[in-house]
Amino acid sequence: ERARDEAEYRESLDVIHDEARHMSRIVEDLFMLARADAGERVVNRVPLYLDELVVECCRIVRPLAEERGVAFTVEPVNGEIEVVGDEVLLRRAVLNLLDNAVKYTESGGAVRVAVIRDDDDVRVDVSDTGVGVLPEDVERIFERFYRVDKARSRSDGGAGLGLSIVRWAVEAHGGSVSVQSELGRG
Repeated sequence: ERARDEAEYRESLDVIHDEARHMSRIVEDLFMLARADAGERVVNRVPLYLDELVVECCRIVRPLAEERGVAFTVEPVNGEIEVVGDEVLLRRAVLNLLDNAVKYTESGGAVRVAVIRDDDDVRVDVSDTGVGVLPEDVERIFERFYRVDKARSRSDGGAGLGLSIVRWAVEAHGGSVSVQSELGRG
């Protein structure tokens, strides 16, 4: 309703751009889950190195951790860990786990990531010193749209879809996902 200077317009456009990216991500997540529910999302299994995929995801999330003052450690892997899986889905699952760990860890805290081979099984462990989860919320955090701390999730832009995508992607590969948490201890 009033004229603004160039800086105000630029700031407004930056906010609109960020919100558009956020909405695009939510819509993309909803479409992915809807296609999965309808049996239309095929898991494209190809040989890939899970250790390299996890390290690449860590490189993507590390700047967010640094920005928030969170120490970010990737444990070294002994040898290559080759798996057969859908690279897009596995990348999305790992990124969602890492993003969640960083967002719910206060400044001065830490996130640790490890890829572990145990005989024929492979496990990606993400641990943090974050806010933790109450026992009654542990299983619910994988439900669509469920957010433990609704006010905090909203401020961080969460829609409550990330961990449900993690569960679906892992289970689509014949795996399982679990959480061990204590309130205030990550």
